[in-house]
Formats: sequence, structure tokens, C-alpha cells
Amino acid sequence: MTTISGARLFDGTDARGVSTVTVEGGVVTAVEPGERAGDVDGRGATLLPGLIDAHVHLRGAGNLGQALRHGVTTVLDMFSAPPQFTAVLRGRAARRSDEADLRSAGLMAGAVDGWPAVMLPPDPSGWRMPGLAGPGDAERFVTDRLREGSDYLKIFVENAADVSRPTLAPETVGALCAAASAHGMLTVAHAPTRWAFRTARAAGVDVVTHLPLDGPLDAADDELSGLVVCPTMTMMRALTDTASTEELLADPRLAAGLDAEVVAAMRSGDRGGLPTSSAPGASYDHAEDNLRRLVEAGATILAGTDANDVPGHAAAVVHGASMHLELALLVRCGLSPRDALRAATATPASVFGLPDRGRIVPGARADLLLVEGDPLTDVTATRDVRAVWRSGERVDR
Repeated sequence: MTTISGARLFDGTDARGVSTVTVEGGVVTAVEPGERAGDVDGRGATLLPGLIDAHVHLRGAGNLGQALRHGVTTVLDMFSAPPQFTAVLRGRAARRSDEADLRSAGLMAGAVDGWPAVMLPPDPSGWRMPGLAGPGDAERFVTDRLREGSDYLKIFVENAADVSRPTLAPETVGALCAAASAHGMLTVAHAPTRWAFRTARAAGVDVVTHLPLDGPLDAADDELSGLVVCPTMTMMRALTDTASTEELLADPRLAAGLDAEVVAAMRSGDRGGLPTSSAPGASYDHAEDNLRRLVEAGATILAGTDANDVPGHAAAVVHGASMHLELALLVRCGLSPRDALRAATATPASVFGLPDRGRIVPGARADLLLVEGDPLTDVTATRDVRAVWRSGERVDR
């Protein structure tokens, strides 16, 4: 049994003042107001649920360890391949206390000879990334992902960095949404352009990820209010400049959790192969303006980074550390610190059907993050991590 006492509590939805939280058997067993005798002195700190990164891409088990060291206890992978690789990582994450827990889309739906198939040449075994030629392929694609263990369906609509490749027809996007819905599967659409965002919204996807870089959203506020959007502002900024990398490297609270060779490579300007967006009129300012509109309209916002670094190498958006940059960018675009923290805890847990986490209440999984200061007044306080617990086990950071 572990008792954490004296910390301010953010329970995933609201601040609850100084509290005492008891953990036993991997779950929260009691949440009591006030300071009591405890094993962990939380005075001067804030206890909140472990963060959920609602958009990552996994390149190895090291991603999961790096995420956990920065207080991200669950990651939602939006495309990894081949299926055997994802299955191995999921198996590891289920058994280990030193890696973030994992849910995954597995393979992403895209057009034949389009993205993401062009990223993955046939491997030595002869496996090829499947693509969809039209609406008639939707049912097969969805059932294949379910057979492989995918938790939700990711649909690639258009690439902001290369609009020349074949794309899924709007009818195919609609057919994928219909097939997934019939099987009880959540859909997530990759939509970093105005056309892609409009197509995804018309098809009825459950979650739109990214935001248009090529101009303003062309929808009325009442059409935006019911959307669920994971804007991945860290990646949107990385596609247009190096500000996020510079901010990360300038903050020792973030850089300290990264391998020394990764930090050195990032300082040298290595972006891990990330291209600069070439979409006509692409600008990060468009993404910020679009997020402000969504916030004002009352859309549901999720915190996700699009982290995709290869373990041991540099990347423009890295696992774990980038989540804290994302929270600050959400606040900059109009979310209150409380709503930004909700976007990284209770809200993604609710949207993605993870009722055992994202909250600090009796019976919840004891994924916990203890940070210095008060992120409800200064959201960057989440960067100063004092302790992390995964299923009640304290992480060796």
C-alpha cells in the first residue's frame, strides 16, 4: 500500500485541494480531503492522473519507456507496422512497469500507391502495406484490422507535406466509417489540410486529428461544436519551423529525460527526416487560428503530439517530453490550464473507451503523476516531474 499525502489534487476533471490518495493492488483505493500521514510527502506539489498522449507513432519499445519517464502513462498509437511489431510492443507494455501502456490502430487505411503505403516497401517476408482502391475494400480492411487486434481505425485522408500522391475518395472514407461503426470501432482521420478536414467531417469520423495548415476551417461554429479533435499542435509547428525543438532543448526539465545522443542530434539540427510542409499556403498560424475557433465553438479537444522518434535517434517531435509542449500550445490557443489537463487525462480516456484511467477516483487504475508547483495556474509545471506511478508501481526515472 502507498499513501501520497499533502499534494494538491487534480482528479482528471477538477481541482480538489490538498488531498491524501491511497493506492493498493495497482488501483486507487481512497481519496480523502486534507493532509494525513503518508509514505510520499506531496507538499508543494500537484498530483494528477498519468497523462494520455492521444496521438503517437511507435518505432520501438524505447518510445514507451521515454514516454513514461515524462509522466505519459498511456499512449494511443495511430499507425505502426507490420502487425507483428505492434503485437510484440503491446505484449511488452501489458507486462512491464517501466513502459507506458499502449493501444493501437495498427495499420492505417490509405489509398493504393498513396500514403502511408509509400512509406513502407515490401519487407523480406513479402509483406506489403495494404491499400484501398475504392469503397468496396472498406469492409475487408476493417475486419482485417480487428483480426489483428487494432483498438480503433486510423484513416489517412491527405498529407500536408505531399499532396501529389493518390488519396482516398470521399466515398471510400465514408465506407470505412460505416464499416467501422458497424463493428463498434472508433474512427480517427488524418486531416492536416482544409480538404481533408472537410472530407473527414462529412464522412462522420469520430475523431479528427491534426488541423489544416493551408487556411481557415470552412464551417460554421455550430458545425464545429460537436467535433472531437486532436490537433497535435507540436507536430503542426514542427512541420513549419523548429520552435518546438528549440523550446524543448532550452528547458532542462524536458531534455533531462532524453538520451544524451538524442539531445546531441537535436542540437545539431537533425529532425529525424521530418519534411517541411509543402502544402500551398501552409502556415502554423492557420493551425493556431483554427484551434482557437474550435475552442470558442465548444469542440472537444484531445492532447496528442504525433511523436514518432526512432529510439536512440533525433526527431522533431519526441515521445514524452513533447506532451508537455503540447499542453502549453493548447493553453496558448485558448484552453484554460484545467481544460488542457482534462484533454490529456479524463477526456481521451472517455473518448477512447478507457474507463479505468484518466481519473483519480477509488477503483481507478493507479497511473499517477506528481509534479512540482501548480499546473492549474501555470501548465508548464507539468514539466517538473517529481514522481510517476504506473499501475501503482513507482517508476525509476
